Amino acid sequence: MQRIVVLVSWLVVSILFGVLTKMLDFVPFLGDIFTRMGIWVLIATCIAAYSQTAMRAAIHTLLFFLGMLTGYYLYSAHLFGVYSTNDMKYWGGIAVVTPFLAVMVWYAKHSRYLANFLPALPMGVMLSLALGVGLFYFNVNYLEELIMYVILCVIFYRDPRQLSIVIILSIMVTGVIELTPLSWFFVF
Repeated sequence: MQRIVVLVSWLVVSILFGVLTKMLDFVPFLGDIFTRMGIWVLIATCIAAYSQTAMRAAIHTLLFFLGMLTGYYLYSAHLFGVYSTNDMKYWGGIAVVTPFLAVMVWYAKHSRYLANFLPALPMGVMLSLALGVGLFYFNVNYLEELIMYVILCVIFYRDPRQLSIVIILSIMVTGVIELTPLSWFFVF
């Protein structure tokens, strides 16, 4: 019974967070951050990494995104009478995948062996969101996402050697994302 109360609480808080996120659309700096994917990668990573088990990471992350999307789009429909079904399908598809990604993040944080390379995946995604990388150029597109990348470094830190390996691998993941057709998925 207590577990059900916790899950319902997660869902209710997530719905409220979705409404708050929609309200932040009208706040210049925060509205910009909350419309990009970086903050959602960071939030999902925090939920998953600090969950007690891999299963809870999957469930909590899924509930968070389903609740958040429900609150966001219901409030959008209330405010404007319409909402973008393409956006809803895109973010809904991401929400469905989050339990699997959450399990990977949980193991990246809690497994001694996997912590040497698995954190490179969310960190590489975040770095690709922060940077503009091409065959002959490199620039910082979003400083906020670069700061979030540093936060991910702190979340996954075990020791200097492990972090060095993960940073190198995350740069490689960024290159793969930026220099292949995968980049369309993250730019939305």
